[in-house]
This record gives sequence, C-alpha cells and structure tokens, in this order.
Amino acid sequence: MIYKNKGNLKYLISEKIANCGGINHIFTTRHGGVSLGSLSSLNLGTGRQDDRANLLENYKRVCLAENMNYENTVLSKQTHSVNIRVVTEEDKGKGLINESDIRDTDGLVTNVKNLPLVIFYADCVPVLLYEPHKKVIAVLHAGWRGTVGNIAANGVSVMKENFGAKPENILAAIGPSIGICHFETGLEVAVEFEKAGLGECIKYNNGKANIDLWQANAILLQNAGVLKGNIDIAALCTVCGKQDFFSHRGCGADTGRMGLIASLI
Repeated sequence: MIYKNKGNLKYLISEKIANCGGINHIFTTRHGGVSLGSLSSLNLGTGRQDDRANLLENYKRVCLAENMNYENTVLSKQTHSVNIRVVTEEDKGKGLINESDIRDTDGLVTNVKNLPLVIFYADCVPVLLYEPHKKVIAVLHAGWRGTVGNIAANGVSVMKENFGAKPENILAAIGPSIGICHFETGLEVAVEFEKAGLGECIKYNNGKANIDLWQANAILLQNAGVLKGNIDIAALCTVCGKQDFFSHRGCGADTGRMGLIASLI
C-alpha cells in the first residue's frame, strides 16, 4: 500500500486494487481535515461529538480526493458484530446525509456504481474486498471479536452468494490498525483465537498474549479461498503511528476515527 498526498490530505491506497481499475478507494489518516481538539483533524466518526459542519467538510475533502460523491456515502452503526448488509441504490446517503436503518452491522457489500461504502476504524482492522470480474466490493470492520467471528469469510460468502464472486478472483487490502507490538490481551482473548484456529497469530509472554490481527485476517481470507498473493497488508500500527492515525489505545477513548471508503466506478 502507498501514501498519497493532496494538499494537507494524507491517505493510503492499495496499488494492487487500484491497478485493476473499476474502483476508487481510500484509507484515511488523521491529516487534512478541519475537526478540532482530540478529533484533529480528519475525523470521520459520526458518533464522536464532532461539529456537523466540520464532519461534512471532512467527508467532502476525502471523497473529492478520489473522485467519490460524499452525498452518496453509506454508513452503518458498527457494533463489533459479524453482520453484513448488501447495499442497494435505495441506501444512498444513509448515515451521513439521511437517517439510516443500517444498525448492528460491521460489513457492507454492493455491486452498485457510485455508491461509496464507509467503515470507521481506530485500532480495529479495516478490510477492503474487490472482485474485479463481477464488479462487487465489500468493506469490513474487524476488531478482535469480528476477527475471531470470521467477518472476513462472511464478506467473501456474501459476495459469492449474492453476486457470483469467485474467491480466487477477490483482491483484499488490510489497512492500518493496531499491530501485534501493541495488541496485548489477557489469556481469555487468546483462548478465543485458539478456538478459531488462529493460534499461530499469538505470542505468549508472562501470562499475557500479543495477537497479530493482520495475520489472523489474512489467514481467514485464505481459508475462504482468497489467494495469498491477492492480499495487500499495510503493516502500519495505529498505536506506533499515533501522530498519523487516530488510536484508541494510543490517544484515548475520545479520539477520532479514520475511514475506509470504497466505490465502484
């Protein structure tokens, strides 16, 4: 994945996905917006008590950078679930411009052009899936609960069952999130990863466990049929890079949220 800069805006894209054409996407950082205080400056989280005018300006800037229409964005109420919603033309603007009924949902899938899908993150793993032959995309929010619940495979399944996507043709990008260097948990969380068959992603140390969420989601995608060579991992820790990223662990609970936004074109 590579950084791009447009004015003060700094963000990432997956070259692997961008080079296929047919899609615009962006993994934001915290730079280039107008929000203030702990939300400075590019907060995209709608539940962060941000000034609405600032929030809308942030979305305008981000979407304009990659030729997407912020008024068409579709947002969900994320709850660390493994629930996924197929988004249609009728959902245009939900969550930012219009009221939304998309609740308890941590994944969005569509084959509709010019309908930007949005998920938020600040330490949790943002995952983008793109099947260029069937022209279908998914954005997934994978915290540790979503990871062990296998939202990655759920996304692949929804793309396959609803749109005929072939897992071997799916390209995946795993964006910035908390790295194994900072994702230290108690043994009760490690047990859940062991049960999910992800023991190789755990490093034990003095009664604690450090877990690699990037590796875990990559393994789950491969188990669902995505080819290893089709998975792009940013390998950027949001806690280590809190000067560039919002991070719950690194900056506190009142910090802002980055966004993964993707749209078919």
